[in-house]
Amino acid sequence: MTSKTAVTVVSTLHYWHEHTPYYTFDDLTQIIRKISPDLLGVELTPMDLETRREQRVKQEYQRSVFPLLDEGLCEAFPLEPSEPTFSQLVQMGRRAREALRERSPEVDEMFGKYVESLYEILFGWWNSLWDVNSEETDRHFEIKHQFQAAVYGPDEREGWEAWNQHFLDQIREAAARRKGARILVLVGVEHAYWLRKRLRSEKEFHLVSVKEALK
Repeated sequence: MTSKTAVTVVSTLHYWHEHTPYYTFDDLTQIIRKISPDLLGVELTPMDLETRREQRVKQEYQRSVFPLLDEGLCEAFPLEPSEPTFSQLVQMGRRAREALRERSPEVDEMFGKYVESLYEILFGWWNSLWDVNSEETDRHFEIKHQFQAAVYGPDEREGWEAWNQHFLDQIREAAARRKGARILVLVGVEHAYWLRKRLRSEKEFHLVSVKEALK
């Protein structure tokens, strides 16, 4: 019987860690250090990981992740695709949003207000890293992306699915490359629901919750 690869998915807040006292950059550093994985999946392109390029939005990399990699805590692997796939997937969502703005600007505005309200509610409710990484949060973002796909259409839906599928494929490749490795994956909070749901259904993986991993 083949043993399953243990994978933990940790939701990140990108630059918002700077403004959330219950889930700071230092907290994220300590989470990674305490879990101490064999492999760390990072939401970067291969080039960004190799060059340690400073991130404008995903500031957790220069603030939390790169120093740990430089001290040799674990081996990292990139989750995002290289070009031309990167730009192709980004353009799918961009085309969908531009088309809706031209066709129905009022609907685009309505969806924008929904997203603002959603984040206002979540930031008002979140009070710990456990809240950010909870099933309730995952469900909110699953509903958000179902709504987003319905509003913006096939390009949006297919681009989002392909982007997350690439993440999963990279996790699968990393697990195959290093049998028995414990894997920690860092992704922005909106991606976590997709990955956790899929990893639960994949026979070669055992999804370990953040609480379990930090015991």
